[in-house]
Amino acid sequence: MLSRRALLLLAGLAACRRGQILSHSQYAEVEHEAPYVLRFTRGRGGLLFFGAAHIYSQDDRQVAQIGHLWAEFGPTRAFNEGGDPPVLASMTAAAGGFGESGVVRFLAARDGVPAASIEPSMPAQVQALRRAGFTDEQILVFFALRQVPQHRARAGAAMDEARLAEVLQHFHETTGITDPADPAALAAAGERLLPPLRSWNEVPSEWFDPVFERTPAFTNAASRHTSEARDAWVVELLSDRVRAGERVFATMGASHVVMQEPALRARLGRPVKMT
Repeated sequence: MLSRRALLLLAGLAACRRGQILSHSQYAEVEHEAPYVLRFTRGRGGLLFFGAAHIYSQDDRQVAQIGHLWAEFGPTRAFNEGGDPPVLASMTAAAGGFGESGVVRFLAARDGVPAASIEPSMPAQVQALRRAGFTDEQILVFFALRQVPQHRARAGAAMDEARLAEVLQHFHETTGITDPADPAALAAAGERLLPPLRSWNEVPSEWFDPVFERTPAFTNAASRHTSEARDAWVVELLSDRVRAGERVFATMGASHVVMQEPALRARLGRPVKMT
């Protein structure tokens, strides 16, 4: 009898042959490097898809790599993961403040290239989670607390309550969900909905990992549903732009690029793997 690992590998190969996005279970059996960079060419159009090991420092070697690939590729349109960060004064400042998303926004502004978020709209993500059975309270707790370990990784310090209030206000506006209403209510909801935790500002990044076998928190399942919706959206967005003759430079986390590769191959042809 085949082992679970062997069965997942076979399923992953079958998904590749069918041109499908890999499932998270299939992805869990894939070994790959990061960054993971693919270049597709289709007629006049092209896609350089930079799968990053998320950047948290201006000294990260990927900053120079993105700058080099950008100049070499000459994009006519850019997309980045992580919403719409502001354009900072330099590429290093952008990297330190907003990672690879900030770098792409800096380069696009410098060169007059239209740039936008690669994400589906927040209302679309909210609706996808509601359809999957998550309550509005869970959805808001998920989106707000997901920012906590990201802030900790980028700033090198725990998020404070003032910053949490800003994050919560942002998600009130973008999701249309207003309960929990303030940081104290959010902390109380987190204590009730999540596994034991000493403080909301210590929530671990592992609770937002979409690749899991046993669920330690509802946030893992929410992350998986959100990730699947995003990947499907991105494949269609990028394929449509390239088929329209645009030269697209896009960045996402390396795992997304690996999972989307079979579906992009089916639409755009075999890519060149960049090193």
